[in-house]
Amino acid sequence: MTIERKILLVALLFLIFLQKIWAIVEKAKNNGDIYIVSEETFLRNHHGLIPKESTTTEPTESSTNRNVNPDLIDFNAVISMCNSSFSIPMDYYITFNTTAELPNVEDKTGMCFIRCFYEKSRILENWQLNRTRIQMNIWPATGDTIEVCQNEGAKEKNPCVRAYAIGKCLTIRALVDAPSKPN
Repeated sequence: MTIERKILLVALLFLIFLQKIWAIVEKAKNNGDIYIVSEETFLRNHHGLIPKESTTTEPTESSTNRNVNPDLIDFNAVISMCNSSFSIPMDYYITFNTTAELPNVEDKTGMCFIRCFYEKSRILENWQLNRTRIQMNIWPATGDTIEVCQNEGAKEKNPCVRAYAIGKCLTIRALVDAPSKPN
């Protein structure tokens, strides 16, 4: 093989390498064109799940000036915080909240978003679920839900996958339990 062919081969391999890197960068930039910007507004407008008075100014705490319970979660702030690190399309979040599944489980971004959401909202701390925050902000978890769900994925080494397993358990139980309970 001549030196020109070797140089041409190296240049071709370098171009293929650059193309692969560019594809990865483009995928990271284009992780969905609709980002979660206002989950609280979405839930209030579409499901009536969050009363207007629950809006707060701090990411996980309510404003002390309004004498609001400190266990109320500012969903907008937490979602915005997590979405800045783990951007997922709004339809991923909607799908998870209605089916307990993420559309794409190969890419761990959605799972890491769920982990971030549960940890930043202090629903999950050191792999322990906070019953008070769940009952006050999500649904009145009954029976053994907390105990069963916090043990989901306990042997999983990837913390995002483990948090996703816990979140799936909570969401499935909420979907089954909450509609059957009278208001």
